[in-house]
Amino acid sequence: MTGTMTGTRRETSRFALAAGVAGVAANVLLILFFASGEVWRDVPGQLAWTGPVNDVLVAVQFAALVPVAIALGGRVAVVGLAAMTGVVVLQALLLADVLEFETQVWWVTGCFVFVFAWVLLVSRDLPVRRAGALIGAGYIAGALLVWGALALPSESPGQYAVGGAGLVLGAIGWLGLPVWSLLLARGSRR
Repeated sequence: MTGTMTGTRRETSRFALAAGVAGVAANVLLILFFASGEVWRDVPGQLAWTGPVNDVLVAVQFAALVPVAIALGGRVAVVGLAAMTGVVVLQALLLADVLEFETQVWWVTGCFVFVFAWVLLVSRDLPVRRAGALIGAGYIAGALLVWGALALPSESPGQYAVGGAGLVLGAIGWLGLPVWSLLLARGSRR
């Protein structure tokens, strides 16, 4: 039944907490990676390690969400579970140099859309419904806008405007996912 804990509340809380902590750490490293300019360097700098460690933490974050999805159950759990598993596998393939980032990013972004749809839908019956709605809808709308911007003339003002709006909305969702997990963990302990 959606919104009820079919597993123990304590275990659900622990997995949600682990997902939240891993997600916060991953987000801090991602921000450092971009802020340091590592993403645009031809030669790795002192903070180059933040990218691969972020990738590991994202895999941990989504792996920890799998038992949460199982505990929350419901019809949308299958979609969430498949997408979360996809994220973990794609992150592992990236880290093992089996997939290039340019290929992996499209697939993993698609998985993220389904994870955030799961967050949006499963949150309807939970105390975290407002956070889930903001985070889920924000990421999905952001992804759709960014993908839509790719269809606009390259480097046009429209492409920058639509893509920029999409990046902002997507960032709200992405940065908020660990917060949602932490709020869920707190609510599961009660």
